[in-house]
Amino acid sequence: MPNLNSAADAEAWARHWIAAWNRRDLSAVLALFSDEAVFRSPKAAAITGQGTVVGKAALEAYWQAALAGIGHIHFVFEQANWDPVTRTLLIRYVAELGAQRTLAAEILDLDPQGRSWRGTALYGAPADAA
Repeated sequence: MPNLNSAADAEAWARHWIAAWNRRDLSAVLALFSDEAVFRSPKAAAITGQGTVVGKAALEAYWQAALAGIGHIHFVFEQANWDPVTRTLLIRYVAELGAQRTLAAEILDLDPQGRSWRGTALYGAPADAA
């Protein structure tokens, strides 16, 4: 992904991230993260025993294990918020994982090359039926 210079760039980054997950294209998702990425997630704690995953190789192992346990995955983009000063991107979406449909958000700090070096996943509240 190119550098993020505007809110439109940030939304394009977020939509690219969502599309990669919807294709179950782990390589495309991982390309958006730096080699030294640190990622926090309640699901990581359940799958790996640690709530914080450090490094791209560990992220790959965690996400492979997570995807192996999910039959259906589909993310529905809702909103992206970009802070150009802190280079922080907030992605809000609905996550359909198996039979569950929940509200979710990712807070991602991006380096100058547009890769996440730190992220936090927040999710679990039930999504309203549309």
